[in-house]
Amino acid sequence: MAPNHKRRREAFNVDTKLVEIYEDLASEKDEIRLKAAQALVSQFTSDKNPTDEQIKKALQRLFRGLCSSRKAARIGFSIALTELLSQVFGSPRDSSELNVSTVMNIWESQTNATGGESGQEQRDHHFGRLFGAEAIIKSSILFKAAVPFTEWTKVLDLVLDLAQKKPWLREECGWIIYRCVYELAAQKADAKFVESALERLCSNELARTPEGVAIWLAAKDLFSDAKFPSKIWKHDDPLDARERTQLAKVMKESSSADSENGQGGNAKSSGVWNSKLHFAWDPVMTRLGDSSAKESSKSKSSRLSFADFWTEVVDNGLFAAASSDERKYWGFLLFNKVIGEYPLPLASLVFTKNLVRCLTNQLAVEDRYLNRMAVKAAKGIQTRVSKDPEFAAASVKGLMGSSGAVNFDQATKTKTVEKIVVEANLGALKQIVPLFESLIASPGTTDSKAAASSRQFLAGLFLAIVRSRASAGDEAEEGMQKILEKILFVFVRFAYFKDEGRDQSVVPALTEQTQELFRSRINSCINSLIATPKYAGVAYAVVRKIRDAAKSEEHGKFIINIEEGPIHDSVKGAFKSLKKLSNMEKGEKAGINAFKLLYSLTILQVYNGDADAASMLEELDFCYTKIFGDKKSKKEETSDASDALVEILLSFASKPSQLFRRMSEQVFGAFATNITENGLDSLTSILEAKESLAGQQEMFDQQDDDDEEGDESMMDIDGADDSDVEVIDAEGSDNSDSDSSSEDDTTSNNGDDSEEAIFEAKLLAALGNARADDEGSGSGSDSDMNDDEMEEVDTQLAKVFKARRDALGQKKDKKDAKENMVNFKNRVLDLLEIYVKKCHSKLLALDLLLPLLRLARRSTVKQISTKAGAVLREYTKQCKGSALPTIESAEPVWELLKSIHAEASHSGPPAHTSACSQASLLVVKTLVAHDKDTIAGIVDVYADTRKAQLLSKKCHVQASFFSDWNNWCVSFGKQTKN
Repeated sequence: MAPNHKRRREAFNVDTKLVEIYEDLASEKDEIRLKAAQALVSQFTSDKNPTDEQIKKALQRLFRGLCSSRKAARIGFSIALTELLSQVFGSPRDSSELNVSTVMNIWESQTNATGGESGQEQRDHHFGRLFGAEAIIKSSILFKAAVPFTEWTKVLDLVLDLAQKKPWLREECGWIIYRCVYELAAQKADAKFVESALERLCSNELARTPEGVAIWLAAKDLFSDAKFPSKIWKHDDPLDARERTQLAKVMKESSSADSENGQGGNAKSSGVWNSKLHFAWDPVMTRLGDSSAKESSKSKSSRLSFADFWTEVVDNGLFAAASSDERKYWGFLLFNKVIGEYPLPLASLVFTKNLVRCLTNQLAVEDRYLNRMAVKAAKGIQTRVSKDPEFAAASVKGLMGSSGAVNFDQATKTKTVEKIVVEANLGALKQIVPLFESLIASPGTTDSKAAASSRQFLAGLFLAIVRSRASAGDEAEEGMQKILEKILFVFVRFAYFKDEGRDQSVVPALTEQTQELFRSRINSCINSLIATPKYAGVAYAVVRKIRDAAKSEEHGKFIINIEEGPIHDSVKGAFKSLKKLSNMEKGEKAGINAFKLLYSLTILQVYNGDADAASMLEELDFCYTKIFGDKKSKKEETSDASDALVEILLSFASKPSQLFRRMSEQVFGAFATNITENGLDSLTSILEAKESLAGQQEMFDQQDDDDEEGDESMMDIDGADDSDVEVIDAEGSDNSDSDSSSEDDTTSNNGDDSEEAIFEAKLLAALGNARADDEGSGSGSDSDMNDDEMEEVDTQLAKVFKARRDALGQKKDKKDAKENMVNFKNRVLDLLEIYVKKCHSKLLALDLLLPLLRLARRSTVKQISTKAGAVLREYTKQCKGSALPTIESAEPVWELLKSIHAEASHSGPPAHTSACSQASLLVVKTLVAHDKDTIAGIVDVYADTRKAQLLSKKCHVQASFFSDWNNWCVSFGKQTKN
């Protein structure tokens, strides 16, 4: 057998480095691709003297790589190809036979789809041809003097032929030519290059397409001397005002775009919808924006204005009622683009009727096709406003003005407008406030209920503005106070006056409930503003505005009549005092501002119809005279004035209003140092009252309750979020019923069961033989009774149900009374906390210890008990070092110490023992500071308490009481020895 000789494989040199470079060109990482492109191009520098064959192979490999389906291959190969062509033809070699024609042939052959490939492979070749054309154009080899012009026209023909055959690639083809116009302008190329591009656009029926419009506009801007094809656009300008209808059809890719002008045939639509915005929109709108800016500088132009373009092309085109969701999607993309990128004058123009209607409809329902785009648009508006607060005015006008709806936020179930207005700056608010005022006057509906809803919403927006600016504090812009007062004056107009004039500017008429709502909003606004010293005078501005408007009747007739009588005199006198206070330059500024606030709010209560407010004004006059009047009188009778002032503050504090709470705290803080023993007793007596109906009857005159109930019931019309009314639950006592004791719940439940049983027993007794659950009686039971017997049964039933109603009414009264007393005690504790901070070193402050301790033990509401302990803790905290109460006689303090120990012996919650210990040690420190020799007597008092703890079953002093004492003794002993 012949030997088996294998043919020897010839050696084949593989450049592994080059293979790696081509592999890296397709990497998804930018830095790797760029490094590979640099490495490849460096192999073809002139000093390396590459052969024509090497260059051809590299070009073939790169053009072929452009047809790869790998994600990043086209990008990397395109960069490398552009740089390679620029380098090779940038420094021509004498011996080289390689020319641009050769490159064009390689490009055409390598990217040609023969028809035998799969659909995906054909698509890859089409993209390869597109990227190849872009690389050739970017390399600028076509625009050199020695290169035949036919090579340029060949590129144009191949690209435009691809755009015609494959409409889904038309935008990319147009983009390449569009960018080429800028490249030609940068190289100062001959206009013939652009002219040939425009001619071929027209011959391929692509002039009236979005791509054609963009290329035309770029050529007109950069090559104004070029010869443009005739009879395509009027004045050779796609943006001419007379082309608005045609332009609208072109930009939304209408198939009938050229039918009217008789251009032979039309370009096919791109066929495939693209979720990205067409590149042509940007050059079109940018140029229209520039034209609008020039027009504003009094230069005439036949071009469309930006506003007309937006209305015709976008609003009536993309957002037309009959438009598809896909076109509306483009419309939202345009809207977001303008809102996010364009200057304020242009961005303010895009809130057009169809757009806002579509935005509202899409936001309203989550499962609508364009809901996410609408949400993105709404957030885009908010983002722009946060960056450019001036834009808030245009946004609000657009969403709520003639193009939108007053109840935009309600219709869309969002807080879009609310979030916008709180970001608005002074300039924007100067436009927003008058708009809201006009919308309150005329909400755009004749339905009274719908108008009331819109007015309530607008009032809420005003309140949101005030709260946001109030929280800004001293950082508020100059002039902000005037705009905030303007908001309050708008409330005044609609809260206190009836528009009964002939002009009928308020349609439909305001309901009493809406006016009450506005009055409540005034309180809420003042409550937010007076927390900032800068806005301390707004309450005075409000009542002065009400008085002046009532005199002039500029807003109609005042809702209450106080023209004559004692009330009128009281109000008039109060305004005189206010004027004097305003003119005071010297003295304690905090006290003056506090008194102005108190006067202003009391007058406001008169205007709100509070029957007691007028008498409070008389008391205020007395306080004013004694505090700010004659110095001699002030020295003699200042105690009476401070006592009266405390009573006035308590009357305000008793109302469930955040405004009155804040006001009472500010005024009390200003005059705390003037409080007398009687004034302090007025406060502590409230702490001693029971948290029940009996306690309420003890503290309040019940004859006035009915009137006050009517007022309070109207305070919270649309929920606690925007109301000035304070809900007890809001401060942590929402658990008061459950935390006070489990006994309450059990008693309540057992009480309900027993009451139900008693009711059923009484009901059965009244029915007698005709019991409802007696099936044996049947229907014949009624027939056995005569008329007198039936009447007797009816009388008995009426009595039973009346008793039931009375019982339920009493139960509600008890619950309301408890809430009122808890609220009142909360307010008093707030005042006492202010007092101990300002007056802790006064002897009078020691009188607070026992009432606070008793409240901590007796209160059935855990929150009240805890708060009492907190106030006492704050007191002891303030009394550190030398800041102890100064005493003249030790005897009453000894009695106080013994009383505290007696209080500690009572059984109470754990916090009570701690409070007693703190109070006892505070008194001990006070006695020792007065006379160190008192320590022996103090030891005796503690010893007696210890003895009672050990021997008496009635003494419930806890061990911690003595532990705290022992710790203090150790500390005191160290100080004494030192």
